[in-house]
Amino acid sequence: MTAYTLFGQSGGGSLAADTNTYTMGVQFSVSLAGCTLTGMWFFSASGAGSLPETIALFAVSGGTLLHSESATWSGAAGSGWVRASFSSPPSLTSGTAYVGAVYDSGGFNWYSGTHDYWDTGAGSGGITNGPLSAPNNAGAAHGQDAFDGSGPLAFPTSSFQATNYWMDPEVTVTAATAGRAPLIAGQAVQRAAAW
Repeated sequence: MTAYTLFGQSGGGSLAADTNTYTMGVQFSVSLAGCTLTGMWFFSASGAGSLPETIALFAVSGGTLLHSESATWSGAAGSGWVRASFSSPPSLTSGTAYVGAVYDSGGFNWYSGTHDYWDTGAGSGGITNGPLSAPNNAGAAHGQDAFDGSGPLAFPTSSFQATNYWMDPEVTVTAATAGRAPLIAGQAVQRAAAW
């Protein structure tokens, strides 16, 4: 199986001085059948006091919560890029818009951000890596990297200055579909390594 992410564990923002409760998410889609969301990556900036408690998947259409799990992260708060895996990875449908999300109940400075990333910054044209793609701020239904502060796992619909909150869906392609042409015309796909 071959895994794809948007940022490849590079980049990362400055710690936000904000202790509030949020669900935060990044909109994405896949262009191949046979994809699953195997995990979420999150950039935990130096000085962060906690890591998100929950990882989740929403459908953009209707804002439906499709899957959520308690998060067990691969590193400590403040240690940079950390990963939490789904014990039961949800399947993804080609061409469907999703939001990969994290939730934290607050109390500590826990997230980082880079303003204008999805508007005039590196993400202004959207990002594509193999079958995984994320639109820019204008192309996302509620603004890219949206958030919600109304309660646990509320569908994120607020947006602020096209900010990248540095969360990254990890999409895995099965061996059966990894070498196929993409379903979206003109989009290149990395061919899986031989097993």
